[in-house]
Amino acid sequence: MIADRNQFGQHLLMKRLLFLLITIPISIFAEGGLPDRPYTYVEGTAEIQKPADIVTLRFEIVFRAADQTKANEQLQAGGTKVFGVLKESKINDTDVIAESIRTGPEFEQSALSSSSYSYSGGRGKLIGYFASRPFEVAVHDVPSFPKVVEKLLAIDGVEFSAIRGSLSKQKELEDQLWEKALADARERADKTLKPMGMKIDSVFAISPFPFPEIQERFFRSPERVIVTGSNVPTLEESGLPKFRLAPLTVSQTVHVIYLISPAK
Repeated sequence: MIADRNQFGQHLLMKRLLFLLITIPISIFAEGGLPDRPYTYVEGTAEIQKPADIVTLRFEIVFRAADQTKANEQLQAGGTKVFGVLKESKINDTDVIAESIRTGPEFEQSALSSSSYSYSGGRGKLIGYFASRPFEVAVHDVPSFPKVVEKLLAIDGVEFSAIRGSLSKQKELEDQLWEKALADARERADKTLKPMGMKIDSVFAISPFPFPEIQERFFRSPERVIVTGSNVPTLEESGLPKFRLAPLTVSQTVHVIYLISPAK
């Protein structure tokens, strides 16, 4: 009988200590907009990899000449060739952005300039004139884009700045992953609470971003959130534009605060 009472007393003491461990932080953090009752904070994640179904080409045609008229003429001729390649490649006009043109004098680099040339201000010695036009092209037929790049590189004055893959249905994928991230958060919370004899009562808050009050007090390092992967094209030693697009990673992270209580 005495042994049973001792066991009951120890069990009651352990439950009180457990409740104390959970409630002590609450009195500290309640002023920061957090719950004033026992809670648990969980991060749920979900991730998927998909091959790119759109490739965006970013390039510019740039010409330099001794006079502005000559540079402008070269730019016009180069632009005509670019549009010809795009039309030949069956790329729709709606997938091409070419809305601006830059022209002007070029000057020798001054001691204070960080760029190779100064395009304004009259600093240094005048060395000629330039004319340039940026392009952004979306290629939906992904297997064909290396050939498009090859044809564009054959045009004088073309300078590429980026080749990037993307997903046409990324928003739909993100919505699907959000649901999976929520399910992951709930599963993690249940696995954590069950051995402690606790249960989830309700959801206090959900956010795609970390809660500052918790993040600053518990986790000093900044949250790392990956939204999309990048794709890295590689060139063959032959110099021909053979590219390998890396799979795109789409991920979602959800931060959830659950209100909890002892399981009965």
